Amino acid sequence: MNHTPAPLKRRLTALLYESLLVGAVTMLAGALAGGCTTLMQQFAPALLPVSSWLTVGLLLGAWWLYFRLNWVREKQTLPMRVWHIGLADAKSSLHPAPRQLLYRFLWACVFIVFVPLLVYAACRHFGLTQKNAGCLALFWWILPWGFALFHPRRQFLYDYLAGTELIDLREPKKYSELKSQ
Repeated sequence: MNHTPAPLKRRLTALLYESLLVGAVTMLAGALAGGCTTLMQQFAPALLPVSSWLTVGLLLGAWWLYFRLNWVREKQTLPMRVWHIGLADAKSSLHPAPRQLLYRFLWACVFIVFVPLLVYAACRHFGLTQKNAGCLALFWWILPWGFALFHPRRQFLYDYLAGTELIDLREPKKYSELKSQ
């Protein structure tokens, strides 16, 4: 490994910025899902039971499209560019393969979206109050980033599992090497 991991503070700051952009993508996908559900209500009420799955599919598809377009075309998302952070294969310093990008996205969805939702639903099912269920779900929501506090190179959990790493691009040589891949 001949690259320097991006500092945790900069990665978390970029993550906050990223959440605003993902929120906008989510709103657009949600509006599309709402429109589809309204059309189903009016023209195909028998399909309403699948509207939840349609919504999940639209959200996941919109998120994947956002990240894939940025990671493949620009090699970074806008917040990564602003904070001089690159996404690299953890072993080779090259830009990650498409399969690694997909794994990174899927692991992030599992740990940031699905596990906290499942924990919350299970807690509510077993009678915990909304507040207590929310606190337990929040713990699981923080886990993928908290993992960085214990990892020697400060990787997020989904980066570790996907074999990717967020690297510091403040050194011009490393930036040009990553862009040329």
